[in-house]
Amino acid sequence: MADVALLTLDTLAKYLKEKEVILEVQEPEQQGQPRFLRMGWKFEMGDAAVLVSVSDGPNDTSRLEVTCVTQKTYNHRRFEILEMLNTRNRERAFSRSIDADGNVWLEYVGFYQTLQEFPAEVFDTLFGGVLMHFQDDYAHLEGYVPSAQA
Repeated sequence: MADVALLTLDTLAKYLKEKEVILEVQEPEQQGQPRFLRMGWKFEMGDAAVLVSVSDGPNDTSRLEVTCVTQKTYNHRRFEILEMLNTRNRERAFSRSIDADGNVWLEYVGFYQTLQEFPAEVFDTLFGGVLMHFQDDYAHLEGYVPSAQA
């Protein structure tokens, strides 16, 4: 019988390591907070941090969070950025915000049955979708237009 991959932080770390993603497991700073995975991610328009966590909640549910945060700050354009983020929040999946330091965040939160089967293909699709939306938002923030393929 083949091993069944379950939705745990260790499973997600294994999937990412298999793709040669360099990550570190962060222990919580305060009691009651979940452990999380932290990765640096390079996009053509700038670097970002990507965080992944899984925490157990009530009623046999697990909360999976994937968060992307720009390394660049946008306080000098706060009003313009807030308007863009609010528009994208209404039009597209995920939650977008700007923090007090001016970093832009994109967050996915999904609720799953605790210890649900979670194959690598499901995670790849979900994780890739989050990164794709974040990259699009980041490109828009930077006015970045990818060069046409020859």
